[in-house]
Amino acid sequence: MTLTKQRGVNLIEVMVTIAITSIGLLGLGSLQLQANRTTADAGNRSQAVWMLEDLTNRIRANVVAVSDYDTSGVYQCPSSRPTPVCSPFHNGTTRVNANLNCTNTQLAIADLWEVACASTTAVPNSNLTRASAADFIANPELTVAVAANNAVTLTLSWDVRTSGTDADGNTVYMVDQGRGQSSITTRRATITTEFQP
Repeated sequence: MTLTKQRGVNLIEVMVTIAITSIGLLGLGSLQLQANRTTADAGNRSQAVWMLEDLTNRIRANVVAVSDYDTSGVYQCPSSRPTPVCSPFHNGTTRVNANLNCTNTQLAIADLWEVACASTTAVPNSNLTRASAADFIANPELTVAVAANNAVTLTLSWDVRTSGTDADGNTVYMVDQGRGQSSITTRRATITTEFQP
């Protein structure tokens, strides 16, 4: 072979190497994004378990008013903290003491709010401090059902972090169907627990 026929071979080798390296780096970037989403979803699940355990303990401590915890569907958070304040908290500047004369029903209402609602008023003028467990979960929905025999079923659902919005403004989720096929479907992660107080 003469030298003239070998010109440009090194350039082709470099270009092939760059192409293969680029594809590999894109794959690693995609893997990192998916790992971050999965980590966020695992954190949400841990937080949801903690919230259900917290509410379970509150119901067991206030078993006299167990029927007052029944939400008759998804619990709708009121716009502000229920009154009277049945448990102390710190609002970012001062400690707010609890009313020691709360009835069992008032305590049940306060318990539901403290566990399920994002407390935007607990730490004023702060975008960094999260004040309640619900602040850590994307769009949490709590349902409490109390049966005739006082058996309690708690269900907490939330949006997974891999969600998006379609052209109509609906929250959608991409679900891998295998073999490169994917579909858009709506889904939420859910945890349910049942107990007898």
